[in-house]
Amino acid sequence: MQQIQHILRKLFSEERIRVDFSVKGGTTTLLASFAYLPIRELLNFNINIKEEYRDILSELDVAKGLEPVASLLLKGMLSMQAGHDDATKYLYEAQKVQVTALGYSYLALCYFMKGDFDKSIQIYSNAITDFPKEPYFYACRCVLNRCLDDDEGAFYDYQVAKRLDFNYHSLLEWHEHLSYLETLKVDQLELQELESTWEQDPERLDVLTKLALEYVHIYDYQKAIRLYSQGINMADNQAEWYVYRAAIYSKLTLYIEALEDCNQALSIDENCVSAYILRAKLLECLHEHDAALEDYRKAASLNPEHTAIYEERASLFERLGKFEDAIVDYSKLIALMKDDFYPYVLRADMFERIGKQEEALLDYNRAIDLNPYYSDLYQYRAAIRESLGDKVGAESDLQKFEELDEE
Repeated sequence: MQQIQHILRKLFSEERIRVDFSVKGGTTTLLASFAYLPIRELLNFNINIKEEYRDILSELDVAKGLEPVASLLLKGMLSMQAGHDDATKYLYEAQKVQVTALGYSYLALCYFMKGDFDKSIQIYSNAITDFPKEPYFYACRCVLNRCLDDDEGAFYDYQVAKRLDFNYHSLLEWHEHLSYLETLKVDQLELQELESTWEQDPERLDVLTKLALEYVHIYDYQKAIRLYSQGINMADNQAEWYVYRAAIYSKLTLYIEALEDCNQALSIDENCVSAYILRAKLLECLHEHDAALEDYRKAASLNPEHTAIYEERASLFERLGKFEDAIVDYSKLIALMKDDFYPYVLRADMFERIGKQEEALLDYNRAIDLNPYYSDLYQYRAAIRESLGDKVGAESDLQKFEELDEE
């Protein structure tokens, strides 16, 4: 295993190789650990790999404990990073041995590197057929559809990717703004003032915090990550700085790096609630639901009045089909946010799903009391009243919905 780890260190970042390179692992975790998006700004290949190409290839031939398909995939990735034409040969051989998500990912990336976007899109489409629940492939195809000015195809892929994992919304929004980052920066006077203040006094962490956040606001996530990294070096083991950086890594769907930062934050401060919450969300993205729920439980034990815990956990329960558990958490959220209409809407939806229409009606009533000008609430309540046989009430609500919608 040490020999394999030695090889992996030459092909991937230190954070990524904490997961075994095995096709027996979870598909989502393997993609998060060892796949790359077809976005050149995110490709951090080893620039010295060409000089070591032959030696690493020989090491892979004799490496013990490596599955045959994994060996071929690594040879393909090695050849791609080194710029050798053998890459596609190894990767097609790997797919013949066993069709894998990583195989599709590397093949598509290989053609992307060659500038053959049409072929790359074809491979991503095949991957979507075989792995329809993996948002990664829709995001990759979205990026290339944008490159080919296929707005309709790109929009479809964007919608599916963000529905499967909302972080892909942030990733694709960032990608859309990449070419405008310098223009966006020019228009931000506050950012420029913070830059000037920071240059004059680079020891001020309060300025660095604000500056990094300004870069987040203009979608320059990579610059924000670099600034948070500076903060980590300066802050002398402050857990929150790792959480800040992890949050931006998650926006770029760099989940392994984000998890490592959350783990580091918790090694500094085992009571860091924000790290538990963020790590839980990351674990959910990797389909490690039990571990995610355990992190939410720990966060709630540390700070039982932290509203984000119950909202995020209820959302997870909802996706798992555990509607009764979601209702419990939304009820806790309501207790903490009595004057906010939205938790009532969330709980009403859960009541509807388990057939408790009367309870749902009461929640919509309360939501409308708190926010009588939100038109959609009347449409939601109209559907409930209709299902309960109150046609007059339903018609009244629909009329109110239309009035507010016109305004």
